[in-house]
Amino acid sequence: MTLTATTNKVAYSGNGSTTSFAVTFIYWDDTDVRVILSNNTTGAETVWTNGTQYTLTGGDGATGTLTVDTSPTDYTPATGETLTIKSNLPDTQSTSLPLGGALPSTSIEERLDKNVRLSQQLSEELSRAIQFSESSPATSTYITETAAQRANKLLAFDSSGNFEVAQEIGIYQGNWAASTAYVERDIVKDTSNNNIYICITAHTSSGSLPISSNTDSAKWALIVDAASATTSATNAATSATNAATSATAAATSATAAATSATSASTSASTATTQASNASTSATNAASSATSAASAVSAVAWKYTFDNSTSMADPGTGEIRFNHATVGSVTALAIDATSADSGNPDVSDFIASWDDGNNSTHEGYVTFRKSGTPATYAVFSLGTVTDNTGWMQAAVTHVDSNGTWSNADTMYISFTRSGQKGDTGATGGVGTELADNVFRVIDNSDNSKKIAFEASGISGSTTRTITMPNSDVTLVSSGSIANADIDGSAAIATSKISGAVTSIGSHGLATSATTDTTNASNIASGTLNNARLSGVGLLDTAQNWTKGQRGEITALSDGATITPDFADSNNFSVTLGGNRTLANPSNLTAGQSGSIFVTQDGTGSRTLAYGSYWDFVGGTAPTLTTTASKIDRIDYVVRTTGSIHAVASLDLS
Repeated sequence: MTLTATTNKVAYSGNGSTTSFAVTFIYWDDTDVRVILSNNTTGAETVWTNGTQYTLTGGDGATGTLTVDTSPTDYTPATGETLTIKSNLPDTQSTSLPLGGALPSTSIEERLDKNVRLSQQLSEELSRAIQFSESSPATSTYITETAAQRANKLLAFDSSGNFEVAQEIGIYQGNWAASTAYVERDIVKDTSNNNIYICITAHTSSGSLPISSNTDSAKWALIVDAASATTSATNAATSATNAATSATAAATSATAAATSATSASTSASTATTQASNASTSATNAASSATSAASAVSAVAWKYTFDNSTSMADPGTGEIRFNHATVGSVTALAIDATSADSGNPDVSDFIASWDDGNNSTHEGYVTFRKSGTPATYAVFSLGTVTDNTGWMQAAVTHVDSNGTWSNADTMYISFTRSGQKGDTGATGGVGTELADNVFRVIDNSDNSKKIAFEASGISGSTTRTITMPNSDVTLVSSGSIANADIDGSAAIATSKISGAVTSIGSHGLATSATTDTTNASNIASGTLNNARLSGVGLLDTAQNWTKGQRGEITALSDGATITPDFADSNNFSVTLGGNRTLANPSNLTAGQSGSIFVTQDGTGSRTLAYGSYWDFVGGTAPTLTTTASKIDRIDYVVRTTGSIHAVASLDLS
């Protein structure tokens, strides 16, 4: 036979069920076959034994079959295992030929086949060995050192590319020095920057440090870049310094707040000499300011500057100004996540910036450029709007220096203004105050003030203002206000005194004069019809020579509309939905007027009526449904429980 196939090994992947595997190469005896089971994960190998884990059939110069034994122990290759079957022909010669006579051709051919198989086995083994390429100039692969000499050493290559045994990883020679003979794999330290180098070419050193610019730099290889590590550490220290600077700025703000508190305390001490309880109020204010100062804190976050002025989400860890000129910036767009490691979400903190109770000044937002603290910007904070994913803050420029470029790294800190202090206790009766000092301030808007002026009083004269036991509204025209007229529509007696010769046009006709001989009746509050002339009295028949008018009072739209007939005779309302015109309040028999009802822009609004409203035939009118149309309901109050009404529809 001939041996034309080079196959002498075959491998199969296990699946937990296959037990029969083809031996695809020719073999003669069962001992010519070697079987190995390997674990694909761990690489562990187990050499199987014929008759224990498997049985062979075939062979004797032909291929065969390997059957895995499954009883009493199941050796079926599992998933994740590989079964390798390879030729294992022994490298011995067992064929003996006779001396003289005929040569058995089959024996000779079988011997030749086995020799070829041995060559194939050797080729397969060599294919798994580390080899130099055929064109490699390597001249020596011998290892002559003893086991003791090779212990704890490395197998390496010398400068000629040949094996070099008994070589350490490297020998530390200390700090680099000039005029020193260095050999390959010597390790030195560059003291100018703490870098560590290994020698790759033997030489005698010369020149000076650093090695990176030395004339022999090509003879060294950098293995530890300490200089870069130092730069990183320096950058980290700079970042820490920037954070500390932001903290210092916050502390400065706190000091300023404390100074303001001290000033307030000084003013309070001065006020004590004028009013004892005023000192208590000042002390409370100082305590509030001190509490605000102690509550001040600074948190610095790392961000990247985006030079776009569009107020939209600037992107992860970025911030924008709404104007290219820092001094003109009025709004900030801040991403919810900072540029710090891991991009933490700081939106809840930013959203809280405007949560203070000092509505006129929430605090300061400070920006500092990383590595250049002299480049900064300070803004006074207004309101913060949460846009989900990014925040927009309204700001006012306070101070800035330097310029910002796209992708600049900056650190942001916020310093809150002191909380508004509690209102102090009311002061007691104090000593005299100058009229240019004493002020009454509105309790909700301290920009509203009342100042007292005493310059018009005669010298050495004291004028007293005595308040009545009722609420009074002062008017600038000198007219008698409503508060000066009692419930019977008569002028209160306390408002008129002395000999009054005429009453101006403050609700009475200009011709209304009094009998001066009875002026005392005015002083005593007995002003009556006999004392007035030319006045239209409402309790007698009158001929009106001028038109009389009443205002149209707008009613509030709602599900239920309730007019107050004490407010007016005429009313108007625009319906925003289906409504009910309820029974009016303050009904007086004889009152008459009109109610103008307008449909809104939608139209088709309906109007139901309270039980007091009585229409012709007992049927309430149906309003015009066209949008913006107007209907009028005219009414006369018959009794306090009945209102006669008629409707005029579609008037416009």
